[in-house]
Amino acid sequence: MSEHADIAAQTQRFNDAVRKFTPPSPTRHAKLMPMKDGIVELRQKGASLRMIRELLATVGVAVGTDTIARFLAEVNGEQTPRRSSNRRAAVRNSNRVRPTGVPEIIYTPAPAQTPVPPSRVEAATERSRTRGPRVADPRNL
Repeated sequence: MSEHADIAAQTQRFNDAVRKFTPPSPTRHAKLMPMKDGIVELRQKGASLRMIRELLATVGVAVGTDTIARFLAEVNGEQTPRRSSNRRAAVRNSNRVRPTGVPEIIYTPAPAQTPVPPSRVEAATERSRTRGPRVADPRNL
């Protein structure tokens, strides 16, 4: 009988623990949750994300503007836009400044092979190469 009483006592304690259980607060935006009302109010007043970030930094909360944007979207029930997984498919901006020393790689498809008359083959081999990478001649080094 004592085993049956022990099992009943354990079951009762477990059921009590289940009723008293409260889920832990989410850690995703744990730093921002206490200041939720202030952040939402600032945004409604037209404050920029950068300004909100600077104000949070004055009270010791260091977060990025992207984090604040995601937090506000989550608080307001909006869905945050997802970035495309294929980011390289975007067209490159030709006005963008590339770092020096980094060559731009441009793919050009090879032209269709057409038969060349023998007189042109000799002329093509005699002239210097005008396209493609320059390769150092090891005899001139």
